[in-house]
Amino acid sequence: MSKNNLFEENYSKLISHVCRKGKREASRNSKVRKITGAQIRADLSQGLPVVTGKKIYPKSSFIETQWLLEGKTNIKYLNENGVHIWDKWADKNGELGPIYGKQLIDFNGINQIKNLINNIKKNKLSRRNLYLMWNPLDIDKMNLPPCHYSFQIVGYSNKLDIVVSMRSLDLFIGLPYDMLMYSIILLSICKELNLEAGEVVINAADCHIYEGHVSKASVYANRKKRELPIIKKMTKFTDFNYKDIEIAEYNPDTRLKVEVYK
Repeated sequence: MSKNNLFEENYSKLISHVCRKGKREASRNSKVRKITGAQIRADLSQGLPVVTGKKIYPKSSFIETQWLLEGKTNIKYLNENGVHIWDKWADKNGELGPIYGKQLIDFNGINQIKNLINNIKKNKLSRRNLYLMWNPLDIDKMNLPPCHYSFQIVGYSNKLDIVVSMRSLDLFIGLPYDMLMYSIILLSICKELNLEAGEVVINAADCHIYEGHVSKASVYANRKKRELPIIKKMTKFTDFNYKDIEIAEYNPDTRLKVEVYK
């Protein structure tokens, strides 16, 4: 284990724990092993938290982040840029309903994205820099209600942290992309405000691994992890552009492919 990759060391321990000790339950779409209440965190001073024990595709996360921040809810933009993670949930016209992005730019008439930078500029130490994607008025119209339903910016000194709340966390498939998305969001905010990015903290209520993924999750957990990649170039949060993100020294182990359950 790389001494500078505490994120993945702790993440691997959590995966092992859920595989061994998780309650076996039938869920909405498959059998799972799960625990209630888990926290995964990454210190961005140690590098960009992209898992190295298996290959993932950081650019896909950057594209999805831009899609979300721009308020898009149709998969057309994702597909045009080679991202297909949302295809299973889209209708025949590519629509997903008023999911994440819609709520960020129009939560009952409030543009949360527009307000975010101004709110932090006014008072980065405020405990009210909280942004929501769980809108009870729209839940029934969404093809998939938000798994990560809120995030809060926590400021101190010249740093910002981000704390993410999740109702449901697919620990093996989803977490690497969730962690990367919110790392990029925090880094882009700090880039714009000339502040230092601190930690990304993800709190999950229902933390699970699908039974069909357990064997490969165990392989991942036991692999030797490597140094985290470094950030060479970062976009600003306002006018976020995934093409302005560049990372280097990402040298992961081989891919561990599994089925994504709808």
